Amino acid sequence: MSQKERIPQLDIFRAVAILAVLAIHATSRTLSEMLDTSLFHPFLFINKFNQFAVPSFVFLSGFVLFYNYIDRPLNGKMLGKFYGKRLLYIIVPYVVFSLLYFILKMYAGNTWNLPAEEQIDKLGKYLLKGTAYTHLYYVIIIFQFYVLFPLFLWCMQKSRRVAAWAPLIGLLLQWGFVLLNKYMTRNGYWELSKGSLAITYFSYFLLGAAIAIYYSSLKKWLIPSREGWRSGKGLAWISLWTAWVVAGVVHVELWYRSYTKGTVINSLWYEAFSNVHALLSCLVLMQLSFLLYGYGRSRLSVWLSSIGACSFGIYLLHPALLYFYREIPFHGGSLAYTAAIAGGWLVALFGSWLVVALAFRYVKLSWILFGSVPPKPESGVKRIVTDMSVKAQG
Repeated sequence: MSQKERIPQLDIFRAVAILAVLAIHATSRTLSEMLDTSLFHPFLFINKFNQFAVPSFVFLSGFVLFYNYIDRPLNGKMLGKFYGKRLLYIIVPYVVFSLLYFILKMYAGNTWNLPAEEQIDKLGKYLLKGTAYTHLYYVIIIFQFYVLFPLFLWCMQKSRRVAAWAPLIGLLLQWGFVLLNKYMTRNGYWELSKGSLAITYFSYFLLGAAIAIYYSSLKKWLIPSREGWRSGKGLAWISLWTAWVVAGVVHVELWYRSYTKGTVINSLWYEAFSNVHALLSCLVLMQLSFLLYGYGRSRLSVWLSSIGACSFGIYLLHPALLYFYREIPFHGGSLAYTAAIAGGWLVALFGSWLVVALAFRYVKLSWILFGSVPPKPESGVKRIVTDMSVKAQG
């Protein structure tokens, strides 16, 4: 069975999501350093509003997997190729970067003199849990979804009705675990890091799966177009974006009151608004990616597509650049501090993007560090044809 046509707009989706990841990491220290200052609220907004980043990547993983595999036979040959590619292009870079960040931790903590057995034991635990550095947990989450993927695929191939209900099923399973974990932890039965378990992201992954399976029917609603506005879909799109902004702002304000006024509310409210905002973000980013791709001959669209194609490598590399950037002493007032934080975001983005893009272009074994080499960008003619096709289908 031939592979489905690639959706190039998804690279822009990846780009927006990775920009949000970098914004979170660039402002991570500001929440403690700027408390009780006028800069706290703006930095808190940047940090918390962009928390949709990882859920959006999980959504996109679900979308891509089911878009590519829903019509393929589920057999040993398919699974062999599937896991072979993931082993090479996901797990190998993960292991390499875990080792590199383990060395960085040794450098930062000056722990070179610890016994070799203790170091090896630490590294083994880091690899299993994705804790060699703060961002690597994401790879462990995605790997859990790869393990579960054949079961999900089998269920949805057996009955497309399961696919239609998949987002609700994912939401119920996710919240069932959230509630169970909250009260079991409170009563001392276990201590789980729920953020590193795939079940806490089921709603996003299965939303992506459902949209992928019904993509041909849903894209007239997902892809903004003039024809869609004329047929009355514009009101639904405005409502979606409005709800997205409102949910994100409420989530930020809950955290602001907690930090500044010591307001105590049930943690489930934070969980709920975070979940709603992230789910809406998946749809908003999908629309935004098509809107931005519509300006396919613009420099912004080309740059975003390149950033998206390099996003996995950027994700792996940028914390190292941010770490060394923060070793530079900065002095001054509010303006200088803001410039320093913005500089960290720019260094993390452009530094890692440059390294990854050059490695993909000139280093034959770049996949060992940064995953699969992206396909060459479409020619101008092909992009025009793609744009016309999208508009015709909208």
